[in-house]
Amino acid sequence: MNVIRSRLSLLTGSALLLAMVVSWSSGFIGYRYVADQGSVYLASLWRFVLAAAVLLPLAWAGLRALRGTDVAHQGLLGLFAIGGYIGPIAASIQLGVEPGTASLIANLLPLTMVVLAGSVPGQRTRGWQWLGLALCLTGMLVASAASVKWDAADLWAYSLPLLGVLSLAAATLFQKASPGTSMPASTALFIQVCAVIPVFALLAWLEGEMRPPPSAGFTAGVVWLVVFATLGGYGFYWLCLQRFSIQRISGALFLAPPVTMIWAWLQFGDPLTVSAIAGVGLTLLGLPLLGMSAMDRLGSSNARRSKSCT
Repeated sequence: MNVIRSRLSLLTGSALLLAMVVSWSSGFIGYRYVADQGSVYLASLWRFVLAAAVLLPLAWAGLRALRGTDVAHQGLLGLFAIGGYIGPIAASIQLGVEPGTASLIANLLPLTMVVLAGSVPGQRTRGWQWLGLALCLTGMLVASAASVKWDAADLWAYSLPLLGVLSLAAATLFQKASPGTSMPASTALFIQVCAVIPVFALLAWLEGEMRPPPSAGFTAGVVWLVVFATLGGYGFYWLCLQRFSIQRISGALFLAPPVTMIWAWLQFGDPLTVSAIAGVGLTLLGLPLLGMSAMDRLGSSNARRSKSCT
């Protein structure tokens, strides 16, 4: 019975991580589409306005039970994890950085999280996990190298996606170390989304336009970003953060760039290179090693339970 439960738990966990990766990749696909329709700032503003409207009925009951400190905690998470991550990446694309290059820099997030994880009790990277990290990082770089263009914008613009990476990594470690009051995921995400609406409203206003264009393509892109990238991407991200170690989440996120490339190949006809396929292979080799410590602890825990039962 314990073996069946362990296998079901493993399958459930794997499905949850896969859903997070696919949803996370959908954001880059959505912005790739929206960039051809209008401003990414404007699209981000209406993305979060619409997301807040969708989440409000689901979050309403949970909101009435919260204290001011709970709202402030989630609002701070939203500013750093959503506004601080998406804003700089969108700005870099606006300044001429190629989306593929911005995606590559942004997906240094897993490496940043693993390196900084030592500051959170019980999250330090150990032993074979470092080899897994090296394989995943190498695979991501090999898969992404063909799409990188370093001469498309001013040099300083390439630092903006890195700023976004640091912002989301800081929010992730903060949430892992200080989870705050337990609340429904819809309530937490609603507060986070509302916190970043003023940020993107200001950016869109500075750019000169806050009204959505009467375009079916723009509307479709915003709806895509709401459903898949916001509700799916951040929803699954915070859910995984409650269940898994930083190392396992980081390992799964290393799959985001190759998944995005395969998706772009299927949807937009972008070329899929041999290096991309080889990179995916290296990343898949590294994933079990990154999760090894957690699996070993699970195995030893099950063994102790079995002995106590006998």
